[in-house]
Amino acid sequence: MKLALMTFGSAGDVHPMLALGQALQRRGHEVVLLSLPVFEAQAVAAGLRFVPVGRTEDYEQTLAHPKLWHAVDGLGVMWRYLLRPVMQPAYEALTRLVHEGVDALVAPPFVLAARVASERWGTPLLSVYTAATMLRSTRWPVTVAAWRVPAGVPSWAVAGLWRVLDRLKLEPLVRQDVAMLRGLAGLPPLQVPVFANWMHSPDAGLALFPDWFARATDWPEQVRHAGFMLYENDVAEGLPAHVDAFLQQGDAPLVFMPGTAQRFAAGFYEAAVAACKALGRRGILLGPMAPTIDDGQLCSAPYAPFSLLLSRAQAVVHHGGVGTCAQALRAGVPQLIVPSAYDQFDNAMRLAHLGVGLSLPMARVNAQTLSVVLGRLLAQPSLRDRSQAVALQMDVAGFHEQACLAVEALSA
Repeated sequence: MKLALMTFGSAGDVHPMLALGQALQRRGHEVVLLSLPVFEAQAVAAGLRFVPVGRTEDYEQTLAHPKLWHAVDGLGVMWRYLLRPVMQPAYEALTRLVHEGVDALVAPPFVLAARVASERWGTPLLSVYTAATMLRSTRWPVTVAAWRVPAGVPSWAVAGLWRVLDRLKLEPLVRQDVAMLRGLAGLPPLQVPVFANWMHSPDAGLALFPDWFARATDWPEQVRHAGFMLYENDVAEGLPAHVDAFLQQGDAPLVFMPGTAQRFAAGFYEAAVAACKALGRRGILLGPMAPTIDDGQLCSAPYAPFSLLLSRAQAVVHHGGVGTCAQALRAGVPQLIVPSAYDQFDNAMRLAHLGVGLSLPMARVNAQTLSVVLGRLLAQPSLRDRSQAVALQMDVAGFHEQACLAVEALSA
């Protein structure tokens, strides 16, 4: 098959598609990845053909926006500064590939250009869901931004909540832009809600997480589960030398990572340093904004491969991106999630239900709260025991195979 994969956002959005693209190519398929120019080097390193869509300036402007990680306003920032500007160029790029003979499209539901292109040209589309929040449900457990819907709320009331959210926030955000693109493609006006119905491909859907992590009986019937897509081209590079040396010099450390796209993490790092001092624990601070430190108790690095690092950690404190959640699950290490926006609160809830971690909203993180919650996590050996038990279910090769089979089924 000739396949076009498309996604936009941060590395957390791109890495699962890189992993899927590599897995498909190993099975003999021809794959092209369409994404922001800043990810071209990673795509080339993964051995994929790459088509840049959008502008690096828009990506940088989005990351620099002070409300990008706001629990409510973040989605609007992401849409206005990054996703809306790429709609037309993404549609045009997909149209060219369809005319080249691409057999199927693979994209998350928020890549609305893929849905328009599929409808216009009749090319099958597989909607891929990297996080459960991309698939709304009316049945517990349900999160809406930072809020958890109580277990006793009936389904009809949750459905009403979604309708209100659609009417007041979500549809006004995207409806006009969708109408513009559909008009450009020669398609009739849309008659159904974008988020509740239309953005999900009727051809097929694939959850890129296992059913034991998240599932709901009222998701679209075409959605199937595969599992986490872990991208690990960085393993060959090994750990940074100073990080490897630090690991060998003492007890297993705590690892702190607020996310690769997080540009406003100074308070998080300050709290992490203070918590390590208060608890008498060693720590590793990761991220492009991490302060430079190496004093025997603490060290830092812009990046380190989680597949090599986390199995040697005592616990990991992170933002709750699904890729980091998956890496920690495979490593069998307890997690403290400090969510800010998007799918992070929902992921934190699901990890807590699995019994592998605790959560503390990023807005509440300071030296005292982080020390208290981390101390509580480290004092519960059941969290590590449960984490190690769940790690046995992390069949990464099997996850990748199931995802490839779902893509291949599009040609059946």
